[in-house]
Amino acid sequence: MQIRQIREEDIPVCAQLTKALPLGKIYGFETKDWIKKLTKARNEKGNLLFVAEEEGRLAGFAWVHTHGAFLSAPYLRFIAVDPSFQGRGVGTLLLKEFEEQTRYLGKDWFLLVSDFNTGAQLFYEKHGYQRVGALPGFAKEGITEVIMVKKHEDRN
Repeated sequence: MQIRQIREEDIPVCAQLTKALPLGKIYGFETKDWIKKLTKARNEKGNLLFVAEEEGRLAGFAWVHTHGAFLSAPYLRFIAVDPSFQGRGVGTLLLKEFEEQTRYLGKDWFLLVSDFNTGAQLFYEKHGYQRVGALPGFAKEGITEVIMVKKHEDRN
């Protein structure tokens, strides 16, 4: 399994993946909208997009804002793992890449996770993230986004 920067030809595959996930169905993600979002993000300063790949097959991807949390701290905007790769450490690799690529900032790491996505919450907790707040109805009415933070080692 290797991690590399996203390429233009990866974007439609990543967009399809977002729509196919349970999260994509609940939020009503559309492939064409995600193609636009990811293309724009790939070309904007402050965004990092990278994929996990195995033998030429895309296993997952992550989208990071280097200063997205409070305009100063690294924010994991989105992480997705192809269902056929789940349980094989892909999410862990992507999460570690997020932390490694933003470690130089010396800031705590932030992310949001939907309240119904308890598996993801447990995954992040296992990797040192703590729940610090909630945003009811932030992304979609009736769903609360849980704010999670991991302390940067130099800030403990």
